[in-house]
Amino acid sequence: MAQDKIQKALKMIDSFDWFWSMADEWRYDSAKAGMRRFVTLVSTIEDEDVRKALRGLWTLRYEEASSIISGHDTDVSVKRSEYMAVLAA
Repeated sequence: MAQDKIQKALKMIDSFDWFWSMADEWRYDSAKAGMRRFVTLVSTIEDEDVRKALRGLWTLRYEEASSIISGHDTDVSVKRSEYMAVLAA
């Protein structure tokens, strides 16, 4: 059951509209709802380390999108690997 939730959360991260801030109000509302669904799902996972890793992956993806918007290069691969290792354990 927890694996299903982890996989669903990872899919949510991958499919989230990280560039909503550059669009219209509809995409903002949709993004806000997506954030809430992610938070709700992750809060149902009992393992605190897994919850922290998923939240960390969400934040890393946000940082990547922000760096693309601002034209900076951000390498989060090491931190992503650390979070993914927690999820694989």
